[in-house]
Amino acid sequence: MLWLGGQPCGTPEQALAWIAWRAGHVADQLDDHLAQPAHAWIQDHPEHQRAIGQLARGITYALVICDGSVQYVLAATPGAFDPDGESAP
Repeated sequence: MLWLGGQPCGTPEQALAWIAWRAGHVADQLDDHLAQPAHAWIQDHPEHQRAIGQLARGITYALVICDGSVQYVLAATPGAFDPDGESAP
């Protein structure tokens, strides 16, 4: 199981699609020069394959988009998740 902001997600591919979808939303709100890295990531298919492999191996994948001192972190985390902050047994 993968988790996106406390919501379950079925596959690494679905998780990556969500990250790309949200990255587009974030980029749309930024000035062009700040949005360029997010747009480049959206088109970076080798990085997407690396992310899918990482998630499939049980490793969290995070994309960080910077807007000056603000950082947007879009992440998928494999494994059990408890919204109350406790790990599953």
